[in-house]
Amino acid sequence: MAQASPLVSQADHPERLQDQVLWTTAILGASYSGILAVLERALPIKPTWVALEVIGGVLLVGLPVRWIARHSGSKLTWRDYERLVIAGFVGAGAPILIWQAIEYGVLQRRRMCQESGEAPTGA
Repeated sequence: MAQASPLVSQADHPERLQDQVLWTTAILGASYSGILAVLERALPIKPTWVALEVIGGVLLVGLPVRWIARHSGSKLTWRDYERLVIAGFVGAGAPILIWQAIEYGVLQRRRMCQESGEAPTGA
């Protein structure tokens, strides 16, 4: 008899599944942010790449929710799915928002240095 995955072993507690989705998508979101940051530095992202970034972000949320919900071993209500999706967006969104805030700070510092004629330091 197959055992449930450790990620979904607490199927009788949808709130625990919600935490699992939150942390899974947070880790994936941080990884995704890092990859996008490296790509953006190496190959400045063109406006046509935005659609690919959005598709990647949606998959980043949708796939863990689907996998955890399907492998939970219990029937989940639509409310449970709704909570999992919200947890997924919060988990994946937080690292992406942090990355964008850092990028905004870096751009502001570069602009200020360019306007004052100084060479930028750091990233």
